[in-house]
Amino acid sequence: MDFRRSHLRQVVTIHQAMFQRLLFDEDTPVGTDLAELFQDVGKTYLRISEQISESFALEHSLQD
Repeated sequence: MDFRRSHLRQVVTIHQAMFQRLLFDEDTPVGTDLAELFQDVGKTYLRISEQISESFALEHSLQD
C-alpha cells in the first residue's frame, strides 16, 4: 500500500502543477490544453478508483 500511496502523491503533485500553470496563471489563456488536462485527470482518477476498489475487494475476499 505504501508504494500505491507514493504513486498517488506523485500523480496528484503532477496534476496540481499542471493546473497551476494552465488554470491559475493569469497570463495563460484558457484553451484546449486545459480541456485535455481535465479529460486526462478524470480518466486517471477513475482508473485509480477502479484499481483501489478491485484491490480492496480482493483483500476482503481473501480474508473470507
